[in-house]
Amino acid sequence: MISPVATTSLVSGLNAQTRVVETAAANIANQSTPDYQAARGSLVSRPLQGAAYVPLPPEGEVDPAQEIVSMMVAKTSFEAMAKAYSTIAETEKNGLDSLA
Repeated sequence: MISPVATTSLVSGLNAQTRVVETAAANIANQSTPDYQAARGSLVSRPLQGAAYVPLPPEGEVDPAQEIVSMMVAKTSFEAMAKAYSTIAETEKNGLDSLA
């Protein structure tokens, strides 16, 4: 069983990256809306609670390239978190198997 702290960290990271993707998608979808200001946010780390996405005040025009990069970074983060979860689960399984 993966520890609650590890699970919380991984799930909160996935949720925070989901917010990054949602923000980037909304910016791209609204880039042609008159006077639309690009939504922004920041990823922060909270001890024992994992990651969080904190919205920031809107600023400037939408830069589609920046939004695509944000989505690519989120994708890479998703992959890393999935690998971490898999590695933790496999390590725990191997540890339990060695006790049997």
